[in-house]
Amino acid sequence: MGVYGLLFVGLVAVTGYVVLSGGGEGDTGSPSSRFDALHKFGTADYHSLAFDPSETKTVLFGHHGGLQRSADGGESWETVVDQPNWDAMNTVFDPYTPDTIYVAGHDVFFRSSDSAATWEPLRPNLPSLDLHTFGASSATPGRLYAIPAGHGLYVSEDGADTWQLVSEDVPPGSNSIVELPDGTLLIGATDQGILRSEDGGVTWTSSRTGIDVGAIYTVKAEPEGRRLYAGTDHGLYISTDSGRTWTATALDDTWLVVVGVNPADPMNVLAINRDGELYSSFDGGETWDQ
Repeated sequence: MGVYGLLFVGLVAVTGYVVLSGGGEGDTGSPSSRFDALHKFGTADYHSLAFDPSETKTVLFGHHGGLQRSADGGESWETVVDQPNWDAMNTVFDPYTPDTIYVAGHDVFFRSSDSAATWEPLRPNLPSLDLHTFGASSATPGRLYAIPAGHGLYVSEDGADTWQLVSEDVPPGSNSIVELPDGTLLIGATDQGILRSEDGGVTWTSSRTGIDVGAIYTVKAEPEGRRLYAGTDHGLYISTDSGRTWTATALDDTWLVVVGVNPADPMNVLAINRDGELYSSFDGGETWDQ
């Protein structure tokens, strides 16, 4: 049995989602939190949040039918792209060239070089464009990571033009990837938890100490890697030791599917639950009231 078989404890299907039970019964979370929501999205689903590194009140929200943008930190939103099956599962700003934005999803891979005004389709040498997992390095300019569904981990060192296979041994159900300044990689994988690699993605070990139960829907980090956030089916967790251990934030009573971290202020975090309710914190998750 491989590492992922050993890490696997049990899967329980709950209303179309997959929940990992890691030492106890899964907590599926409440539809709404006790905190006030900043906004409620009316889209059919909720995939990604990304702060603009150069305009830190500007946020992009991705869903299955396109993109929306907020210029006030999430209070109000306007449509940027409205197109069926324009599936923005991952919305990623280039940390070194903020005018460059990538969108990757179900057979969707686009790049904008003008702050989302126009988009060019990308046709790289990947085995598939079903890109559930996609991320950019904040330590190395031009470095990108992608996990095509059913395939391995690929890396590009030239801004998505060419790709090389790193390893075929990646966790199933992966949904997010972050690279820390020391090169450590962390993957959020719904049915496996949080995994870390210290050899560039060749091998992986469990890294979810403190999150004793439940599924992981996303892992995000600020550029310096000092604060990491994990969205789970029972709330938001934070790590301040490179993802080795995790602690629950005050937003511990709702099922979160999307998280965004402000690169200019890692205490500013946005989170969306499975009902499309957007929550905002400016103190690293201690309070969420507006």
